[in-house]
Amino acid sequence: RLQGDWSSDVCSSDLVLATTVLASAAYGDEASKAAKVEEFLRLAKMDEMLRQSLALATSQVKSGVLKEMMGVKLPPEMQKNADVLQDKVSRVVSDALAWEKLKPAYVKLFADAYSEAEIDDIVAFYKSSTGQSMVAKSPLIMTKASEIVQRRMTEAQPELQKLIHDFMSQAVQATHPQERKK
Repeated sequence: RLQGDWSSDVCSSDLVLATTVLASAAYGDEASKAAKVEEFLRLAKMDEMLRQSLALATSQVKSGVLKEMMGVKLPPEMQKNADVLQDKVSRVVSDALAWEKLKPAYVKLFADAYSEAEIDDIVAFYKSSTGQSMVAKSPLIMTKASEIVQRRMTEAQPELQKLIHDFMSQAVQATHPQERKK
């Protein structure tokens, strides 16, 4: 390098400065976007929606809907064990799907899916009276939707039981050839 050739020093320092400024701006944009996503999740009461979904699923499992659909009748002593297992499974699932553990993934999911301008529009909607009405009515709508699904599954129960019975019969025949019907 020639003495007095300061242009390469200036270019290098300008490049470092520009890179630092751009990285800071990008980080600032990402932090701003994440904050807006968090605001949307708060306005949409996503944590409450998640808790309600888990409660509905747990209630359906405990009510025996799945056992009915599968045509399973447990003897009383096994039912106690099944109840204990359901409680343990419920605790594990509730812990795994706790909002505090899911929130960072949800923030990333929404931040990756939407531009900052779209997130601004979504937040504006959820701040509006219509958005707040939607949030307020969502728990009831979810409950009613779950009831509709449960009714439809009850209607499908005989067909599901037959499919499961046929599958189990085939599985027994495949794994225990000596028990095949003669």
